[in-house]
Amino acid sequence: MYAFAGFGLEIVLSMLLPSILGVRSSEYTLIHHCIHWGLTCLLWGSMALFLIRLSKRKYDFDMMNLHAAPDVKEWLLAVVVSVIAIAATTIVWEGFKPVQEYKDAVRFVFQNIYYLFEAALILLTIAFGQKFGETLFKRDGLPYGGMFLALTWGLIHILLQGGATGVYAFFMSLLYGTIYIMLRKNVRYSYLVIAVVFVL
Repeated sequence: MYAFAGFGLEIVLSMLLPSILGVRSSEYTLIHHCIHWGLTCLLWGSMALFLIRLSKRKYDFDMMNLHAAPDVKEWLLAVVVSVIAIAATTIVWEGFKPVQEYKDAVRFVFQNIYYLFEAALILLTIAFGQKFGETLFKRDGLPYGGMFLALTWGLIHILLQGGATGVYAFFMSLLYGTIYIMLRKNVRYSYLVIAVVFVL
């Protein structure tokens, strides 16, 4: 839940930043958006480091020490799931997402750095949710982390961005969780693949 709460830091920032900058969010210029993305990345990055260290120290769960190497079949399945996810994103965006979003180089760079930090919190939510599910139900192999992400990060999109976006985020959450399982919960491989899928 702490990892999920990390997403909420952006909401708090969004409420405070207009007063600090002296301009309404609807009137943000490029520099204002870049400040927002930069500060959000700082908050999310700090939260990610805090949770990784806390889980290792307090719960003896060192996710960074999970080095299991996926075999060829698992990599193939992860690629198939990734292609499905990118295809779904392309349909929802009515075109290739990076192309549809592109307005200028500066915005493109800052926004995608922001996406990389968001992908880190997505992965942390999955990893903690997976560990919780396996501990609770004494059975591995099921994407508990993806289910937890879907019921938190996924469904919150309904409140923030509407039903259609919420359903899409819910579906993508399950796919991200499946990728994590397919790659044997190896955080390094999982982050790389999830980040690429999220950006694309």
